[in-house]
Amino acid sequence: MNPQDHKIFFLLDQINPHAIKTWIKRHQKIIDYTAQHHAFFASRRSQVMENLRQALREEQKEYVFDKSWKRIVSQQYSNNPLSTTGSVLSIPGGRFNIGNIDIERFPQFPALYLAENTQTAYLESLGLTQNESINGLTADELAVAGNFSHFQVIGKITQVLDLTKKEALTNFYELIKDIELPIYFRSEARSLAINPGLPVDSLQQLYDSIFANNWRFAPMQLDVPANSQILGQIARSAGLEAILYPSVRSRHLSLCLFPDNFKDSESYIEIVGEVADTVIHRRLDKNTYEKFLPT
Repeated sequence: MNPQDHKIFFLLDQINPHAIKTWIKRHQKIIDYTAQHHAFFASRRSQVMENLRQALREEQKEYVFDKSWKRIVSQQYSNNPLSTTGSVLSIPGGRFNIGNIDIERFPQFPALYLAENTQTAYLESLGLTQNESINGLTADELAVAGNFSHFQVIGKITQVLDLTKKEALTNFYELIKDIELPIYFRSEARSLAINPGLPVDSLQQLYDSIFANNWRFAPMQLDVPANSQILGQIARSAGLEAILYPSVRSRHLSLCLFPDNFKDSESYIEIVGEVADTVIHRRLDKNTYEKFLPT
C-alpha cells in the first residue's frame, strides 16, 4: 500500500484500547516517514530548482477569456468575491496552492480559482464529481440549497502554464526522472508495511499524480503538500500568473491564478454583469492585486 492508502478512521468502540495505542504509534511512524520522504525529494528538487522554474516558463502562454467564466464563493466572501483569503484559511488549501497544513514547514500562498462554466465551479468548490453526493444530495442540489454567490468573470492572463496536455511537463519531468530513493527509505517502508513512495517513472505517472482525485489525502492526513501543490508552488515562484487545467470534476477547464504575480503585469480579471452594491473591488490587476491578498 502507498502511504496515502493508510487509513486513520475507525469505529473506536470496535477496537480494544491496546490496539488503539498500537495504531496511534504506527500512524505517527508513518507521519515521520512521510516527513523524511518529503524532505528528501525537496532537497533533490532544490538542486535543480531554477531549471525546474525555467522548464515551466518555457511552456507559458497568454490566455484570454472574453466569454465570461465563473467564480463561486461562500456568502461570507460575497462582498469581495475575488479575495484569495479562503484559499489559505482552508485545510489544506487548493489543488495548486498551500493552505493551512503546517505553516512552519510549508508557508501558505494564496490562489484564486475560476471555472469555465457554473457546473464545474460548483463541483470544484464542493470537491465532488458529477456522480457523487453529500448526505444524499447531488452537487446540483447542493448548489441550489447552499449559501453560495455566483459571479461572471472575464480576463486576460499573459503568463499561463497550460496543463491541458501532459506534454507541458516533459522538460520538468526530464529534470526529476533520475532521482532515486535511497535504500534506507525502502527498509523503513518495509518495516511499516507501506509502499516506499517511489519516484514517478513516466511523464504520464507525473501528470496523473498532479490530477489525482484524492490529492487532499497527503496534506490532510500525512501533513505534507500534494504533488499538485508542490507544482503550484514552483510555478508561482517562477513568476507564472496562472495554471490552466482540466477539472477532474467535469473535464471542463479551470484556472488557478496567483494574484501576487500580477504586480508587474498587464494581466487582469474583472467581474462583469450586475452585482450587489456591496460588492467591492471588481477588477484585479497590477494596481489592485494587493486588495485581494490575505491580510
